Amino acid sequence: MAESDVRKLYTLKIREEYRRLVQPSGENEIRRMEDMILRFGCGEPIYVWSKRLLVDYDRYAIFHRLHLPFRIINCSARNSTEVIDWICRDQLRRTDLTGVMRRYLIGRQYLALKLLGAHYAASTSPVKSARILSANMSQYESTPIRIREGLGKLYHIRQETIERYAVYTKAIDIVWSVEPDLAEGLMSGRLWMSVDQIMELSHKTPEEIRRLHTLLCSGTGSASGCSQMNELLPTKRRIAVARDSPTVSIKDMPSYDPDAELASLTLTIPAWVGSVRRVNQSVDFGAVSSDAKQAARRELIRLKNEVEAILHTIKKEG
Repeated sequence: MAESDVRKLYTLKIREEYRRLVQPSGENEIRRMEDMILRFGCGEPIYVWSKRLLVDYDRYAIFHRLHLPFRIINCSARNSTEVIDWICRDQLRRTDLTGVMRRYLIGRQYLALKLLGAHYAASTSPVKSARILSANMSQYESTPIRIREGLGKLYHIRQETIERYAVYTKAIDIVWSVEPDLAEGLMSGRLWMSVDQIMELSHKTPEEIRRLHTLLCSGTGSASGCSQMNELLPTKRRIAVARDSPTVSIKDMPSYDPDAELASLTLTIPAWVGSVRRVNQSVDFGAVSSDAKQAARRELIRLKNEVEAILHTIKKEG
């Protein structure tokens, strides 16, 4: 990284492909940033590549709004795909990422690393490769399986999950190209679809994607809306056909289904998510009494603790 000692009000280029990889900060965080800048100055420099802004969109906007000069630091990436890898790594260190954004970033990073691995494997001769190694420059794995292994260890997820996230990312990018408002709604949490439903969007026509956006924006609570949603995104059902099933007597014990309890919880969670999102978006918290807010806070902390406990168990058991 090459850092500039000059402080001035730089005007940087915005590349949409990079901006999509950065989750916007909330209003409280932006106010905190502005307060810190006013109290202590510009602080950390702004990251750029080829005069393009990389990750500091909120701070950049604050500097320009307040007409405050700042420093820049140049990313040492050799091409745009390396920039994407760098942005993904930077953003995946954030502790406030939404699930949607985390999946998208991991998928995008995997796709970038596959492209980089194939490119450098095809273009680097043994002599040049040795020269690069001697210069201590970064190398990229040339095979997808090695890339998945590395990312799996880095983010503590299975290789199959990384492949799944790549499909998810491609689907989101297709939606961006066809119906940007739908993609923005899904990424921001304003609109909700399951991971499987989003992955299915890569197989839809532009007309079907636009129709789906209209349905989501207008609501699907009516029978007609639900019917149209099921037509566009049919629910996958696993149908078990019993052949030559033995006669079950009243004395027979029912078979144990180890998935039943977790499956039941999985079906219930979307309703909780919808309720929490609706309250967060519609309630005027400034007008709510302290008692009501404290009661909600206590129950939400209890829920958070239980969620973290079950996530830890799932992760430990693989």
